[in-house]
Amino acid sequence: MKQKQLNIADRMKVILDPGKDRIKARLFVTREDGITIYDSIQDATTTSVSALVSGVWQASEALMGLVHKNQDAMDFRLGFDTSSQGIYLFPFTLFEKRYFLGAIYHDCLNPGQLKRQVAMIKEELERALQGENETHANQPPKLPAKPKQNTREGYLFQEITDEEIDRLFSPGGF
Repeated sequence: MKQKQLNIADRMKVILDPGKDRIKARLFVTREDGITIYDSIQDATTTSVSALVSGVWQASEALMGLVHKNQDAMDFRLGFDTSSQGIYLFPFTLFEKRYFLGAIYHDCLNPGQLKRQVAMIKEELERALQGENETHANQPPKLPAKPKQNTREGYLFQEITDEEIDRLFSPGGF
């Protein structure tokens, strides 16, 4: 019997769900364009969290470019926190696309331990999906379905329409 192939969101769910109980934080994975891949909470804020994470990373990257013009942003992590609450982000690459693994936490007794646990989960994700990434890299590249007609140069999100942004920040978030 042939086993059904899981999509990327399902594969990440299989990897992340077991760890969400030992980590007292909201775990999520988002694509660079702000699309949610995984969220351990999955509620009305999920879409907004992904869009905001993508935007804050891109803004931080732009600011970082003023200081470290040749530094690879993949070497960084982003933290915005106090001693007991905050958000922590790690970038990673899969199938030549950038993703962010993040944790939102509060009432944390040991943020250093939490950050280490999130870093280890990121490594686990990369390790588990690396074989698929390499297999994908050995396949001939697919031709794009259609050429881009207009480039939105100067926009933070180049591949998202105004209608999608409006839906993201509408009261329903969808």
